[in-house]
Amino acid sequence: MVKKFTLFLLLGIFGLSTNLFAQQDATIDPADIRFWIGEGDNEAIFIANWAEPDTALAWGYRFYAETVTLKTIMDDIAAADNRFSYEANGSWLNDMFYNDGVLNLSLTEPMWVSFLIDGVSSWDTYDVAEVANGQYVKLGDTFCGTLIDPENYIYVWEKEVAAVYPLAEEATIDPAEIVYWIGEGDNEVVFAVNFADPSDVCYAWGYRFATENITIKEMMQAIAQVDLRFAFTDEPSQWGGYMLTSLTLNYNEVQYELNGYNAMYNVNGVQSWFTFDEQTLINGDFVKWGDYTVGTEIAPWTYVWETPVQPVEAYNDVEEVEAMNVTVYPNPATDYIMVNAQSFTTVEIFDMTGRCVLTSVENKIDVRSLETGVYFVRVNGNTTKLVVK
Repeated sequence: MVKKFTLFLLLGIFGLSTNLFAQQDATIDPADIRFWIGEGDNEAIFIANWAEPDTALAWGYRFYAETVTLKTIMDDIAAADNRFSYEANGSWLNDMFYNDGVLNLSLTEPMWVSFLIDGVSSWDTYDVAEVANGQYVKLGDTFCGTLIDPENYIYVWEKEVAAVYPLAEEATIDPAEIVYWIGEGDNEVVFAVNFADPSDVCYAWGYRFATENITIKEMMQAIAQVDLRFAFTDEPSQWGGYMLTSLTLNYNEVQYELNGYNAMYNVNGVQSWFTFDEQTLINGDFVKWGDYTVGTEIAPWTYVWETPVQPVEAYNDVEEVEAMNVTVYPNPATDYIMVNAQSFTTVEIFDMTGRCVLTSVENKIDVRSLETGVYFVRVNGNTTKLVVK
């Protein structure tokens, strides 16, 4: 009987021990943090837990001093991120809040918010507790925690930690500031492109139309036909519709480019998941292309571009084509053309839809395969019109 009791006791102790070790406080890799607040060489991770629904969110915090108090971290995060706030009674934390318009989290019952530093419970008050470089501090309460040490009243919070996305507001422009309007009609939209190469700049055109709506691709085709500084290419998407492959602007002697494979667009600041030949625009809309490498991700695969929007100056067809120092002859052409340019590596010919239909590394080009119509010849980023008969 004694042996059986001893065995049960040992099993009970072993089971309790393994359960304690199994209940680990959830954390997050600093490389996964999306929103860093503050400046300095030292970094800490701040994690807050809420009970309903069970949620854990994390911010990154940078600082110069050797250590910083938890209160300083929380105050600076609350100042930088208006979604987060907290209340304290003197040195004791009472309530925490987070509201981003979708999540509305709060801990408002009479409680004591406790916290861990690197997974170890701290018995300091939050205005005294010091956090050093490389540490993570995590707040929570009994409602969303697991009691692992009843004697010492120690809890851990096992909910998977999610990184908070940064706040960002997409830059726009007042239609009254648009200089170059293309098209005719009572309806107006603003079209902007945030170029990633060679520098992060954003330029905008205005477009007018008479129909009830127009697709983004139709608008871009119309702009490209009138403003020869602007061009784009696309290809059929495996999911249907067309996807952008490149977008260029030769402006003020600079060749700007947006790689279409990294590109996405917003309509009135909201990410669209339609292909650009399917997405329609109506009067008053604002559409902007951008590249995720120069955007701010505010939700999964949802980006905004904060670079100030500049209006494109009007395009003077005659003066600017002459300034490009690129000529094509004969023009109109029937069989061959000669391209006259100072130096080049590739000549590209585009149709009216912006699709590249012919490329050459020679200045004498056979155009007999092209159908009768108007084309655009691009050399060294400069574009001129070509008529094929």
